[in-house]
Amino acid sequence: MGKVHDSPNPETREVVGENGEGERSDLFVIDTPSLQESKEFNEKFLNDIVDIVKEEGINGIVIVLNYNTNIISNNIKTMIQIMSKIFSSHDFLKHVCIVWNKCYYYISDRQLTNQKEIKRNEFIPELLRRTEILTGAEETIDIPMYYVDSEPDERCDNIRSENEIERLIEWGRGITPINIDTSNQEKAPVIEEKEETESMGNNDKQIITQVKRKRRKIRIGFNGEIEYGDWKIIKVMSNEKQTWLPKLKTVAVIGTIIIGTIAIGTIIFVLAKVK
Repeated sequence: MGKVHDSPNPETREVVGENGEGERSDLFVIDTPSLQESKEFNEKFLNDIVDIVKEEGINGIVIVLNYNTNIISNNIKTMIQIMSKIFSSHDFLKHVCIVWNKCYYYISDRQLTNQKEIKRNEFIPELLRRTEILTGAEETIDIPMYYVDSEPDERCDNIRSENEIERLIEWGRGITPINIDTSNQEKAPVIEEKEETESMGNNDKQIITQVKRKRRKIRIGFNGEIEYGDWKIIKVMSNEKQTWLPKLKTVAVIGTIIIGTIAIGTIIFVLAKVK
């Protein structure tokens, strides 16, 4: 089981594999850090994941998202695209499920039912579109989803989450392993984009900013090896914003970096059976 943090300052700084305990000892956990700006950092931990998967094998990939938002972060988009190219693409989605964390125990069954419909009918199609995973025109993708409150009040009943976790584990045990794609077929690179905004100065009535749109390619080799390219500027845009600034006070936009959408504390788990 591997997990990838979407936080800019994840606690995990390297790939670590651990076995489950007790009745869950047949599960293997791979804990991974978040994608970072550094291509060297990303290459190392992603290739570490590939090495562990080659040795241990995996059964499924579990994407953990915040129940209270339907935003798809840039990290999630990039990670799913990379994984869909590392593993055999024709059945990749059959090994993916979603856990909606922060589904608090006090949320009513009626509210949860409504949210399930929204996430099933709106979020899943958007996820597939944003990650550019192609499916057959007549193929219906049924991605399992589970709803969990991982930090409930100890005095309250959290049986709903406990049952969902058991269903998740049953799902992971019930699917066959997925293998790394070692075919000689050339894989299209994953394209990652970001925007960087910086101040170009201001006067009493205007703030002038410059937005640089950048792009880099992530290549996946025949053996699953991952290689990051360098960021390249593809477009520069200037903006003069009309505003009224207080006298005797300087205001400037300071090097704000906008990367994709807002990070939402995403974690990706990869379930694996112990040999």
